[in-house]
Amino acid sequence: MSESLTEAELRLLMTAVEEGRRDEPIAGMPWALLDRLASLIPCEAISCPEFDLQRELPMRDQWLEGDDRTLELGAEGGVALPDYWESLRRFEPCTYPERTGDLLTPVRWSDFYTWPQLRETAHYADYRRTEGFRYGMHLPIPAPPGIVRKISLWRGPGRDFTERDRLVLQLLRPHLWEIHDARHRPTGAPKLTDREQQVLRLVDAGLGNTEIAHELYISVATVRKHLEHIFDRTRGAAAALMRGR
Repeated sequence: MSESLTEAELRLLMTAVEEGRRDEPIAGMPWALLDRLASLIPCEAISCPEFDLQRELPMRDQWLEGDDRTLELGAEGGVALPDYWESLRRFEPCTYPERTGDLLTPVRWSDFYTWPQLRETAHYADYRRTEGFRYGMHLPIPAPPGIVRKISLWRGPGRDFTERDRLVLQLLRPHLWEIHDARHRPTGAPKLTDREQQVLRLVDAGLGNTEIAHELYISVATVRKHLEHIFDRTRGAAAALMRGR
C-alpha cells in the first residue's frame, strides 16, 4: 500500500492504544479508544456491534456519535426484524469477512458499490439512508464461529473514507483484537464443555439466568448448576461471569 502515516500520526495511534488499555473496563470497546479513533479518522459515528447472524440474535450494540454514547447488551442491543437480517446478509461489505475468510482488511462501501448501486440495496435504502450516512467502513474482529464482531465507521454526505483511513484501521487491528480479548476472555481457564461455553457467552452478552434458560431450552436450575461448575473450575472464569452484572 502506497499510503503512509506521519510520525505524529503514529504517536497518536499508540496513544489511542494505551488510553484504551487504561480506560475503565466495560462490556464493549473502551470509550477512550473510540474517542481517539474518531479523531484519527474523522467520522460522524462509530459502532461496535456483536451478533449471531445465523440465529438473528443481537448480542451487543455499542454506539459513539459526538458526545452521545450507548451500550446495549443482549436482546436490547439491536433490531429483531427479519427484513433487517435478510438485508444485512445481502449487503456485501457486511458479509465480506464471512464470505472470504479475510479478517485483516477493512472494507468500504465504495469497494463494492457505486453510489447509484448503493442506493438500490435494501440495507442502505431501508436502514442506513434514514440515519443520514452515505459512507461506511468496517473492520472485522475475530469471533467464535457464527458470531460477527466488527468496528464500523460512518460518514454522511461529503468525502469517502480514504486509503489512509484504511491504513489506520489496519495498524490498529491487532491492538483492538488484543484489547477486546483481554477484556472479554478469561485467561488460563481450563477447557469448558460446549454447554458451559454457551452459558458463559450468554452471560457475557448480558443475559440473566432466566433468559439463558429460555435461550438454551433448559431449566433455570440447570443454568445455575453450569455456573457453579464454571466458578468451581477457575477464578478467571468467575471474573468473566461477573463482568457487567
